[in-house]
Amino acid sequence: MLQKLKTWLSTRVADDSDTRPHFGSLDANETLSVILMMEIALADGKFEQSEHDYLIHELKRDFDQAPEAAEEVINHAKIHVRDAASLQESTAPLKALAYADKVVLLESLWEVAYADGELDPLEESMLRKLADLLYIDHSDYIRCKLAAEESVG
Repeated sequence: MLQKLKTWLSTRVADDSDTRPHFGSLDANETLSVILMMEIALADGKFEQSEHDYLIHELKRDFDQAPEAAEEVINHAKIHVRDAASLQESTAPLKALAYADKVVLLESLWEVAYADGELDPLEESMLRKLADLLYIDHSDYIRCKLAAEESVG
């Protein structure tokens, strides 16, 4: 799933005035995606080992991160989420994505929510907020949720 997102992100080039965060070798859009994944992983107040393992796996597979680099990205993302004033700073730049790309991002966020095998109500609430901030239709929100449930089940 994240491979589609990575493909899209790799075709976009940020300009030199870009003030969005960058973690390690990730570009700004990849970094924002990881931040949103961490938002979901931390939504319930816990960062389960299964969520950590899922993020490491995705960073290695889809963003070509070495294990040490993936750990560093996760640590930066945790700090960023902890210090963020709102979701706006992570979602505002992503509003410019094509609608289909925003849906792919939402699908990957649902996968993070189900990484530990269960959906916490706080994770679901965070996903609803993110879908709203990215202007994703409710029908696509539900479709992404059902697809993630099926992949876990």
